[in-house]
Amino acid sequence: MKLMDLNKKAETVPQPIFYVHGIPYLPHYSSRHLWVGPGPLDKRKEYTTTELLEKGSPARLSVMMLWKRSWTDDIKGWKML
Repeated sequence: MKLMDLNKKAETVPQPIFYVHGIPYLPHYSSRHLWVGPGPLDKRKEYTTTELLEKGSPARLSVMMLWKRSWTDDIKGWKML
């Protein structure tokens, strides 16, 4: 068995993110359809995909290079960005 190379950089791939009033909300790594903002757990804001895609929402969809999330392919249209 080969030992893991701890110096190897983790691979990143294009992933969808949302900006709300200029603040980035990244897809949670393991919780499906949960988007997390910056800050400590007790102070950061979190949104669901439904909340961010509601009519009238100030959210803007974008793309950022991140570690692969298993559930982001469920979000329609982001791969066209």
